[in-house]
Amino acid sequence: MIPYSKIDQSEVSALLFPSQSISPSPCPDNAEDVILEVGSGVVLNCRYYFVDQNGPVLFYYPATGGSTFSFDIVAENFLKKGINVFLASYRGCGKNSGSPSVGAMYEDSEKLFHLAMEWLSGRAWTGPLFVMGQSLGSICAIDTVLNNSDLVKGLIIESGVCGTTSYLEAMGVNQEQADIPEEDGFNTIEKIEEIKTPTLIFHGARDRLVTIAEAEKNQASSGARTKQFFIIPGAEHHTVCETGGDLYIQTIKQFTDTVCGVNTWRQKRRSHMTTQKG
Repeated sequence: MIPYSKIDQSEVSALLFPSQSISPSPCPDNAEDVILEVGSGVVLNCRYYFVDQNGPVLFYYPATGGSTFSFDIVAENFLKKGINVFLASYRGCGKNSGSPSVGAMYEDSEKLFHLAMEWLSGRAWTGPLFVMGQSLGSICAIDTVLNNSDLVKGLIIESGVCGTTSYLEAMGVNQEQADIPEEDGFNTIEKIEEIKTPTLIFHGARDRLVTIAEAEKNQASSGARTKQFFIIPGAEHHTVCETGGDLYIQTIKQFTDTVCGVNTWRQKRRSHMTTQKG
């Protein structure tokens, strides 16, 4: 059986990969468009937002219905905190070639990740690497960290998918088509159990596509010794960042600092006071 063939039916793909009527936005001054070929004739248009050559790099798998225009605004907030962002994309989405599918997402994400790392290395970007996934992009983020834990400092999940059947039904797939065993689906729980990389999970309190109970299941199943879980009051599935505001970005900044051993101002102040007492 072809991997994920039970999910990749035309009616299901139409719901998981909505067509984008918004044209790609012009590249901002603090960004660069990156075109990478993941297969024969399959080209993905990505975007790299940069602020600090040695700062952390957030390799970001967005939701499938997003646009570069909306993410440009989000990226600006990351840049203010000294975090560079490499925005991934998917075949058949936006101006990318090919046809979108879950199987293609998994296959392309592994190739794209390594191509992006080569691209960054070739331009002397040396900061620590974090991987983040939003909504359906979380399945790629989890897979990437599972397969490349030696390269990744931390995993961040926003509105992460848990059960295959429950997510498909919430997206509008009929019960018969959505009834897919986890081993033939996303298999999120089994994968996240194996990940020991420090993990940060955000979820909206009003998420109607993935329940808080499922988000808590992802958190409880995580194999990471260092893990944090935040429910954002009032946030829906696609509004976690918007609703969380600066506190959301600051939490990610604190997470990257902690994982990388960067002293916070409180630690510096405590250290200074201890030195004075000595």
